[in-house]
Formats: sequence, C-alpha cells, structure tokens
Amino acid sequence: MKRQEKLAALDLYLLAVALALVTVGVLLVFDASYARMGDAKWAHFDSWYAVKRQLIYAIFGLLGMFAVAKMRFETFLKVTMCLLVSSLVLLLAVKVFGHAHNGAKRWIGIGPLVIQPSEFAKIALVLYLAGIISQRKMMARRLTENWLIPLLVVGAISGLVCIEPDMGTAIAIIGTSLVMLFAGGVMKRHLFGLISGMVGVAVFATVTHPYRLARIFVWLNPWKEPYGDGYQIIHSLIALGTGGLGGVGLCEGREKLYIPAASTDFILSTLGEEAGLIGVLLLMALFVLFTWRGLDIARRSKSTYGNLLAVGITSVISLQALINIAVVSASIPATGVPLPFISYGGSSLVLMMIGVGILLSVSRQVNVEVEERDLNESSFDGRRDGRPHISGDKRRPGTSKKRPQHRVPVRR
Repeated sequence: MKRQEKLAALDLYLLAVALALVTVGVLLVFDASYARMGDAKWAHFDSWYAVKRQLIYAIFGLLGMFAVAKMRFETFLKVTMCLLVSSLVLLLAVKVFGHAHNGAKRWIGIGPLVIQPSEFAKIALVLYLAGIISQRKMMARRLTENWLIPLLVVGAISGLVCIEPDMGTAIAIIGTSLVMLFAGGVMKRHLFGLISGMVGVAVFATVTHPYRLARIFVWLNPWKEPYGDGYQIIHSLIALGTGGLGGVGLCEGREKLYIPAASTDFILSTLGEEAGLIGVLLLMALFVLFTWRGLDIARRSKSTYGNLLAVGITSVISLQALINIAVVSASIPATGVPLPFISYGGSSLVLMMIGVGILLSVSRQVNVEVEERDLNESSFDGRRDGRPHISGDKRRPGTSKKRPQHRVPVRR
C-alpha cells in the first residue's frame, strides 16, 4: 500500500485524560506522604520529599510521552527485540542485584536511579506481541507450533515477575497477552484452552506457596489478624467507610497515617476517605474515558500493528487500574500493584506515560495506510493479504478468463 505522508493531530481527549490523571496523582502523593516524610523514621526529614520526586518523574514522563508521540509507530519495530531482551536481562538481574523490600525483590539501583524491571517488561511485551501477531494474523486463529516461542516469552516474563514475587503484575501481564491474542483473531476454543491452562498454573503457584494461601485466608477474614496480615486491608476499608459519600475533606484524612502503603499501592484509600465515593467514582470515570479513547484509537486504525499496539497499551493500563481498585476495596486478595499515573513511583509513572505516547503515535496515523512490508501478516503461506488459497484457477492476479464463445451454426 502506498504511504500517505499527511498525519492526523494528536488525540486531545486522550491527552487531556492522561494529564488529568497525572495531576491528580501528584496531588494525592503530596496529600498521602506529607505527614510521613517529615517523620524521623523515614530518614528523609523533608515533608516535600515524595512529591518533589513525583514531579520530577512526571516531567521526564511528559518528555518521553511527547517524544514517542512524534514517532511513526512502525519505528517501534526496530527496537522491539532490543527492548524485549533488555527486559528479560533486567528481570533476571533483579533476583541477584535487586533491592529487597517487605520480602520482595522488585527494584534495581543504577546509580541514583531505582528502576522496576517489571514495568519496563510490560511495554516491551506489548510491542513484541503486537509485532508477532500482526505478522502471523492467520496463524493466530490456529495457534500452531509456530506460536510456541511467543507463548514461551509470555510465560518467561510473567514467571520471572511472579517469583519476585509480584503476582498482581504477573496477572496483568497475562491478562494483557490474552486480550491481544483475542484482538488478533484467536479462536475462542483456543483462547479458552489457554485461560484454563493459566488458571491451573495460578492455582498450583498459590497452593505451593503458603504465604499466598495465607493472603487468601486473610482476604476472607482480615479481622482474624487485625495487627498482622489483615492490618492494611482493615485500615483501607475503614478509610473508605469513613469517607462516606462526600469525604471528610481534602488533607483531613487520618487513615493515611496508619496504612503502610498509603502513597503507593493503597493511595486510593486516601482519596476514598477525603473525597468519598464521589471522588473515587470521578477517578474511575477518568480511567473509563482513558479505556474508551484507547480502544477507539485501536478501532479506527487501518494498520493491524497499530490496532494491536493500541489494544495492548490500553489493556495493560486498564487491567492494572482494575486490579488495584479491587485490592483496595478488598474485592480480591491483596497484591502489590500500583494505580497507574496515581501511585508514587518513578518507573511506573514514566513508563505508563511512554505508553500513552505510543497511543498518541497510533492516533496520529489512524487514517494512514502504512506500507507494512516488515509486518507481512501472513508470510508463512506466501500471501501478503492473508486470504485463503483458492483452488482452481492459478493465473496471476489481475488477469481475467474469457468465456468460451459458442458459435451458433448458421443455416444456409
């Protein structure tokens, strides 16, 4: 197909929603951390410590977002394998050189920077799956042995994340992969088989690790250990209950002083207490709008690769937000998943904003017919457009067959 150079403008609705989420996140980080950061036990003695770092992360995230948004999305193909290999190396390195916190190794210190490889792996895996599914669109319907390597890649990344341990992020990664396979045309029975196998693996991983079983029992009855494993979820529920409909007022919440992860994984509890159900619903509405704009960009994209990129990025952010909200409200067992754009943390914020940049890049090319030589969607069968083989006539395309002329005998 011939490439058209004229590009559309950025999707301003998506950009506005993303900026609104980041702004709310910075304000909530300040609210949830202000009192604690000045406490001697945190060793910072600076009440503005967390919010200043979050602002720096937001600035770097904005720069990355706009830089990526200016690129043509087919450019990402050139760096996909490099990013994928780097993420696997970092996930392996975190087990050796990682920083341990609360019994988990999820971070690596590189000079003054502390990065979380699992956040990096999410974006790399979305780029990889978008490329491989668009190349093998017809194969996606059959899930033949040619899909062994992509499925092994998904299993390797989610497995390495799971043993950090970070079950919540692993679930988000697997869920995103399944959504992308569904969008790529996998037959429902094959998808059901994959889901059944993954559920079996998850059950095995839970049963063989006592601390995961303990979390399930705590989730069922957190008041059984009010000063142990149930402490955080109890105070989260107290915060949400205290907030009621309209909240107790901004910066007036008290439970943020008791919740250990008040500015990270349980930051939504602070919003629930201070802004009430209305505030929580407004934040959820922003995530719904984000999901809608992302899927709309995917729907309008004329490129299979662009479509899958938009679906993948939207899914990884939306699923992570859904898991976090479910954990904070005790709808599912507790697991350490940050709320995208909102929770304190550099790796999550910067890489989620780069993901928004990828979505904006796709939005600029929704009406562009891209020449996809590198994305030959069905090169395995020798056909560029993925059409089934047609038996019979084997002439070159574009030629027409003339019908035989039957002469009518003329009487003389």
